Amino acid sequence: MVQEDVVIYLSERLVRALRSRIETVEILKVGLLPGKLLSLHMSRPDNFRYKSGQYMYLKCSEVSSLEWHPFSITSAPGDDYLSVHIRGLGDWTNKLRSKFSEVCAAPTDENRLNSGDLRNGNSYPYWPKLVIDGPYGAPSQDYKNFEVVLLVGLGIGATPMISIIKDIINNLKVNTGDEEEGRGSNRNHNVVTPPPISPARKREMFITKRAYFHWSTKEQGTFDWFKNVLDEVAIINYLSY
Repeated sequence: MVQEDVVIYLSERLVRALRSRIETVEILKVGLLPGKLLSLHMSRPDNFRYKSGQYMYLKCSEVSSLEWHPFSITSAPGDDYLSVHIRGLGDWTNKLRSKFSEVCAAPTDENRLNSGDLRNGNSYPYWPKLVIDGPYGAPSQDYKNFEVVLLVGLGIGATPMISIIKDIINNLKVNTGDEEEGRGSNRNHNVVTPPPISPARKREMFITKRAYFHWSTKEQGTFDWFKNVLDEVAIINYLSY
């Protein structure tokens, strides 16, 4: 039994090594939110293509030089950044949040970071260095194949659903210049982008017409984690009536 476990583990590591796309990212924004939550907005590598619902691995050498940990991507494919929301639930996640908290608490030219806010990473040049590997597939990534979807999340387990909600919102807006699984805007103007997709063609590819989101959490303050996204959903629902 032990030998079988070793073979499975080594096989998984070999597959990951063969398909890995390890990239170093820059910190764009950091948020210290209620419920021991760390929100990270990172630069998005030009070759990083993903679908809502997928996840990626994250490594911070200042916490551990060997450990990789998986986190759901909370940004949408049309965003020009990557975001994850990490709750301190173990040694590694708590240490990671502490590292960023130490930088946030350090005096800046004018003020300190107000916990709960997102601040521009350029104001804090000494962020811990992060490396990502991914993306990796998940069952929820195929939600676009259904006209009606039911999204259920418990606590921090709502993170993949947030990316899906953002993607639904972006597709409802029908940004004709966006790539279906690319980014909404590209800071590198030398990158060749595909021809724009017409609104009619985009609606045809995106058949989801209705989504129900049920999110259960123990603490009232945790609803602030994704307040901006939920507010945008409320506005869209209001305008649709």
